[in-house]
Amino acid sequence: MIYSQELLRSKGIETSGLVFPADFPPYDPHLVEVARRLRNESTKAEVYFWKALKNSKIGYKFVRQKPILHYIADFYCHELKVAVEIDGSSHDGETAASRDQKRDDDFMVLGIRVVRIDDALVKRNPYAALQQVFVSSGVPMPPQLQFLATGQERLFPQGYIPRNR
Repeated sequence: MIYSQELLRSKGIETSGLVFPADFPPYDPHLVEVARRLRNESTKAEVYFWKALKNSKIGYKFVRQKPILHYIADFYCHELKVAVEIDGSSHDGETAASRDQKRDDDFMVLGIRVVRIDDALVKRNPYAALQQVFVSSGVPMPPQLQFLATGQERLFPQGYIPRNR
C-alpha cells in the first residue's frame, strides 16, 4: 500500500515530521530512539509475549516497539498488517481509552488492525495471548500455535512428535 500525505490529512492525521518509506507505514523519525530505549526496558508481559513469538516459530516476522505515525506499537507484523498492544494499568481510565481509540483509528486508516491484549493474560499464558492475536485479527492460526495455546507446551517442552505406526 502506498501511503500519501494527502490521504492521511484527509482522514485527520497530522503528517508534519513524518517519513514516508516506500513499503512501510509512515513514522516519526524522532521516535526511533525512544523505541530503541523501550525495547531495552520492556515490561514483563512484553518479554513473555516476545519469547512466545520467538519460541512458537509461527512463520511471520514481528518486530518490537515499531514507530508508526506518531505512535510506537508494542509489536507489529508488516506481512499481516497487525499491531499488537499489550495493555496494562496505564491504559485504564477515560483519557487513556480515548487516546487508545484515536491510535486505533489512525492505524485503521493505514490498513493496520490493532489487537489489544491484557497484560495479565500474557503473564498467565503468553501462547494463549498469541493465539488471541490471530483470532482477533481474522488471520488463519498456524497449527503449532493451536497446540501451544492449549497448555500442552508444559507437558512437551520440546514439542509433541506423534509416533508413526
